[in-house]
Amino acid sequence: MPGNEKCRFVCAEYKYNSIEPAAEGKEYTELQMDEMEALRLCDFEGMDQEMAAHSMNVSRGTLQRILYSARHKVTEALIENKGIVITGGNYKVSTGCRCSMRCKKCRKEVIENE
Repeated sequence: MPGNEKCRFVCAEYKYNSIEPAAEGKEYTELQMDEMEALRLCDFEGMDQEMAAHSMNVSRGTLQRILYSARHKVTEALIENKGIVITGGNYKVSTGCRCSMRCKKCRKEVIENE
């Protein structure tokens, strides 16, 4: 029996929360916010899974399951020409960067606020 799901930390909400399919009337794939954050940290920021898991306040195994799910959904959307909508999930926007190395999103915010 699974326990209560831990709240996952994300650096910030995303300005855009959908990618439209090429043809009208196509379906959408829902990507949860924590899945998007896992993709961003590992695939865009280049963090290893241990560092990304720490940043999101989850175990490395949990992060790996989140990544598998996210990658499956994104691949499905690309192959089947579906749109992607980023929505929902058990997450909390962190008040400061939890990464030992400042991620690109946090560095950008620091530069913009100076």
